Amino acid sequence: MHTNGILGLACKKHEDTVFIAGLFASVPYDFFVKTMGRQNLYEDNAGKLPVPETVLKDEIIARTLVLNCLNTKYVTLWESLWKDSYNSFHWASIDQRLNSDFYRNLKFTWSKDCSLRTDYERRQALIELDVLVAMALGMTLNQLKTIYRIQFPVMQQYEQETWYDSKGRIVFTTNRSLTGVGFERKEWENGIKGATAGKKFYRTIMDDTMPGGPTEHTIEYVAPFDRCNREKDYETAWKFFEEKYGKE
Repeated sequence: MHTNGILGLACKKHEDTVFIAGLFASVPYDFFVKTMGRQNLYEDNAGKLPVPETVLKDEIIARTLVLNCLNTKYVTLWESLWKDSYNSFHWASIDQRLNSDFYRNLKFTWSKDCSLRTDYERRQALIELDVLVAMALGMTLNQLKTIYRIQFPVMQQYEQETWYDSKGRIVFTTNRSLTGVGFERKEWENGIKGATAGKKFYRTIMDDTMPGGPTEHTIEYVAPFDRCNREKDYETAWKFFEEKYGKE
């Protein structure tokens, strides 16, 4: 049960559930909802969103799984949708913060290594979902970049003010949904932001997200720190998948 502000969708097959979850997590579908001018999703508008037939389906499903299957509660879902072809997938970009062997090391038996854990890798998977979904819908790269540029000013602001360390961890952000992540602005701007490569900074937090009560953790951040450019990342991912699957 849930409140009127939430719509529940049920699918007969796990494959459809995960595929639709991947579609709904993308910028193109967020854009579709914005153009409807509705505050909530209901049967009369959610039911109008397309579910395309596409050769990119497994790529979309694989990324949706590694973004969401974060603990043992997802073992059944993971194993029911496992395909050996996942081991042949690759990141659409080359970066030291992306584990180049991630997809190659995935296995039928779920483990914590079957999910994306770092901020940078999770962002990259979402970038690739945006591109894959746009391609599946028959959009162009320019159309994807245009809707991002025109319809998502808050996301653009967050992208401009989110910095990652050399290990892929967010070291500073103004993203309101990530309160408590990274250093406060005063700390960030007073000696951390322009640190030389290799310099380390530490931040101690109280983690109260697990059973058993709060636990103290110390987080390490390693310079240099930099930001991402979503439009350039779209271009890189688009080229990668276009070369892999063709312009059709």
